[in-house]
Amino acid sequence: MTNEELLEKVKTGLGITGEYTDSTLSIKAIAVKQYMMNAGVTIENVENELGIATLTVGVNDIWYLKSGEVKFSLAFDILMTQLKAVSMP
Repeated sequence: MTNEELLEKVKTGLGITGEYTDSTLSIKAIAVKQYMMNAGVTIENVENELGIATLTVGVNDIWYLKSGEVKFSLAFDILMTQLKAVSMP
């Protein structure tokens, strides 16, 4: 799945239409995707339905992030735990 396709799925999940926020959303989606993969989630699991939902929650969590602040929601953490478990060899 390309980053552009991923962006469209995140926008759908967030209920966002149009292209005004695409550059900001794209940066955040790529950052959350890399975070997920660095945590051990396989690309296959990032791109499945639960992965896209998790990524969307993560993007929503960091949408209004303030400088120096990093905080994902409990929902994101729970979903990440599930994805990491199914990504184990």
